[in-house]
Amino acid sequence: MNPQLQTLIELQKIDNEISELEEGIASIPRQIESGRAGIEEKKTHLKEAEDALLALQNKRKGLEIDVATENDHIAKTKIKLPAVKTNKEYSAILTEVDAVKEKILVLEDQELELMEILEKKEEELPPLKANCKEEEEKFNVYKLKKEAEAERSEKELEVIRPRRSQVANSLETKLLEHYTKVYKAREGVAVVQIHENICQGCLQHILPQQVIDVKAGETINFCEQCLRILYWDKGLEGAVPK
Repeated sequence: MNPQLQTLIELQKIDNEISELEEGIASIPRQIESGRAGIEEKKTHLKEAEDALLALQNKRKGLEIDVATENDHIAKTKIKLPAVKTNKEYSAILTEVDAVKEKILVLEDQELELMEILEKKEEELPPLKANCKEEEEKFNVYKLKKEAEAERSEKELEVIRPRRSQVANSLETKLLEHYTKVYKAREGVAVVQIHENICQGCLQHILPQQVIDVKAGETINFCEQCLRILYWDKGLEGAVPK
């Protein structure tokens, strides 16, 4: 095979590695933020449950205060009884006391209903807290794993990039310029195989004579449609479809 063609194939493989590593590194912050968003959602759910419980507890305290206030009202009203001089005044005070007692019964019923709701809400809270803590611990492990992955990829890039420069510098200037132009224009794919007389870059048929030239591997050949650099892999051509 033409040495320059071999170099172009190697350069494409190196660029594929670099692209894959760079894409992986770029995706890690998004992956971490996605995991963090999941944790924040659970924390928000927990906070809402805690706030709802607190609101119910405050409501119960309010009912207790209302009951105490009405009981105090009864006590103060009964104090008036010894000073009453007429049956009408006496009956009016008793009627007032009965009305307050009815009000107290309503308040106490509300308090009992609220206590049942509170009991259920208090039972729901511990599992929510435990789940939130467990998920946060998992996320912290995941975050450390992803950060370590990014660090490993960066170190790999530190090794690959100098090798890429070395390979690129061994190419003829015009070939490197063509490779670079096509690489940028064709989403990072400038060197492709042919398979069954088809360019694997644009999937267009290659002329018979050019297929012969590509398979010979002695010259540099370009796809007439997409301008990618073509080569032939005997192993691919002879592969049996699954």
